[in-house]
Amino acid sequence: MNATTRTDTRGVRLLAERLTPLPSAPVSTTDDPLAFPGFGDKLARARDRSDADESVVVGLARLGGEQVVAAIGAFDFLGGSMGAAHGERVAHAMATALELRLPFVAVTGSGGARMQEGMVSLIQMSRLAEGVRRLREAGLPVLARFTSPTTGGVHASYGALADVIVADAGATVGFAGPRVVEAFTGHPVGDDSHTAEAALTSGLVDEVAEARDADERLAAWVRLLHPARRNGPLPDADHVDEPVLDIEAWDAVRRARRTDRPSTRDLLDEVFDEHLELRGDRAGEDDTAVVTAVARLGDRTVVVAGFDRRGCSDRPGRRPGQATAAGYRKLRRAAELAQRWGLSLVTLIDTPGADPSPASDRAGLAVAIAETFVATLSVTAPTVAVVTGEGGSGGALSLGCTDRLLMQDDSVFEVIAPEGAAAILHRDPTRAEEVAALLRPTAHQLRELGIADRIVPGPTTFDPATAATALRAELTATLADLDAEGDHLTQRRARYGPA
Repeated sequence: MNATTRTDTRGVRLLAERLTPLPSAPVSTTDDPLAFPGFGDKLARARDRSDADESVVVGLARLGGEQVVAAIGAFDFLGGSMGAAHGERVAHAMATALELRLPFVAVTGSGGARMQEGMVSLIQMSRLAEGVRRLREAGLPVLARFTSPTTGGVHASYGALADVIVADAGATVGFAGPRVVEAFTGHPVGDDSHTAEAALTSGLVDEVAEARDADERLAAWVRLLHPARRNGPLPDADHVDEPVLDIEAWDAVRRARRTDRPSTRDLLDEVFDEHLELRGDRAGEDDTAVVTAVARLGDRTVVVAGFDRRGCSDRPGRRPGQATAAGYRKLRRAAELAQRWGLSLVTLIDTPGADPSPASDRAGLAVAIAETFVATLSVTAPTVAVVTGEGGSGGALSLGCTDRLLMQDDSVFEVIAPEGAAAILHRDPTRAEEVAALLRPTAHQLRELGIADRIVPGPTTFDPATAATALRAELTATLADLDAEGDHLTQRRARYGPA
């Protein structure tokens, strides 16, 4: 997309027309704080020519049948530039969302800070970042739709800070606008940068949608995350009977590695009532060996994070399901969102372990895994992990340090893959079958050791449909038990703290 192409704004205008005033008006600000030459006349002309009286309009709106507080950028007014009045309006809208405990929704369209207001304009970034911080602290979701262009101070403050971002297809999205980039670098922006599609590939937005569909995509997120709807009842379910078949260790390893086992994405479809996928680590990548989503179990919203063996293998030697540093940052993001929103975290573990390649190591693999442990342990709501295949080493355990650990009866959890253990102990990886039994990695063995809390039917000992039905029931019953227990952090500290 070139710098002059813009998103079709008819949908944005329609949403703006549906706004109703906020309960109180924002404080008025000086239009021309620097008395910048000719700027007063420029403002007057902009008001004559535009449907808006400023570069943003704010108010109450309905999305997904639920009330939200919205701030909608008006690019037709001085390129959507953010000055003092823009900042005050958005800050006031955020304060209203905080007071009414409503989601805050931003529809951005801006070329950046308003130069004619100097630092008075730039300081609005700090004010609006503080507004987002307060909403986060209160557990209120912040959602954004990026129209074209979304750049500069609006992007690098309340735009990019949104919990969930839907971008219009083809939109220009970037910190500096394409003209600024070319002016500073001497080179034009290529097709692999400054577009909604590039942002999606780089893990910076969650969805790209056609402009006509973008508001409905936002509405779907609002329905899942609205405080009035996310803490409803779980389905009625009892704990399932634990399978009695004790599978021999090497057989369990082979079953756990079968490529026809249901993947995490399969289980999202089969175990939960609906879900929307979160994309990316917000740091430049989206590792598809990792799956993160917001899902509904009955009328309860939960965050789901896990590994997917069918995720792409994008470099030689990387096995499917091996998460990179970016993958663990993505998992950490999901856990942090669960903590921010006060939602239960459900993790689905099926990975041979972390990607140990030099590229992944240089990208901070060890610290990414370590921070995932901390994020998982920090969720104040109930947390449940399920081993749905192979749990490989510390990379898997970073999602397993939960209030309850469930295992399918044909799954394994290993300190290291048996081949690796045999190579270390005997310098002979062909002795993996012999070593597997010594590692005691099966569901029944880990239940005896007190590491696994319950065992559920697996897809190879029963069948995939039976296993999915049993998993749904056991998850529901386990979450209900945890609801009744109260202070989860204290009990988790006891479980994983000093003996």
